[in-house]
Amino acid sequence: MTNVLKIFVFVICVLAFYAYVGQMVPQKITYPPTSTDFVGDMTPLELAAAGEEIMSGKGTCLTCHTIGSPGDGLRFPDLGGIGGRAGAQIAGMSAVDYLAESLYDPNAFVVEGFLPGMPAVSNPPINLSDNEILAVIAHLQSLGSQPTVTLDTELQWQSEEGSAPSAPTVAPGEPLDGPGVFTNYACSTCHAIDDATRLVGPSLYDAGSRLSKAEIYEAVMDPDATIAEGYPGAAMAAMLNASGFYQNVSTEELKSLVDYLASKTGQ
Repeated sequence: MTNVLKIFVFVICVLAFYAYVGQMVPQKITYPPTSTDFVGDMTPLELAAAGEEIMSGKGTCLTCHTIGSPGDGLRFPDLGGIGGRAGAQIAGMSAVDYLAESLYDPNAFVVEGFLPGMPAVSNPPINLSDNEILAVIAHLQSLGSQPTVTLDTELQWQSEEGSAPSAPTVAPGEPLDGPGVFTNYACSTCHAIDDATRLVGPSLYDAGSRLSKAEIYEAVMDPDATIAEGYPGAAMAAMLNASGFYQNVSTEELKSLVDYLASKTGQ
């Protein structure tokens, strides 16, 4: 009788847990990034104003960078005054080219004292267009200097943007498996899965040995509930929002993702 009671209680707990998870997915309210309208005759100052909005919104820049608060300890360098020092960062490289490279290919040059790992903003999950990147460059120029770029400014990276990670091939309407969800939502942009490499977020190669399935669910659905030491808050939630994860992932796909991460034990 005691064993039957224990089994009954266990089943009730499991059902309650999955019912809770099922409620979390459709009830998660998110809002898509707002679009910016660009017109060809925008002045550098107008473009910079648009760039400021993009940096704090769709670009998710302020989840990992501060502006004028270098002591706040975020993942990447403070951007205060970057417009004034950008031209001196790499010998022979103009300020505009340096800022462009830092957005299209951010790990080509890593500021001393910081680790690589910033995702290219032209790729998923951020997916800024060339015009949006020009606007961000204009705003970065304005932080310590005068913006000069316009929508007519040509950058060598514009025709060489890295392609987005290929989404898994599945039949229309067929749910993705765990690895498919991880790839489709560009999780590898911020998390290593096959080794202990530190990127924007902690490695997940041993997630299953460190976290229970319930804790993995919480880390995905409420990333700021528990923040790993040494990593910035709000970054993961911003990235998942930008990729449309909360709007599109199904309960079945979420369960598959959690099962996949739980299977990663670091061995």
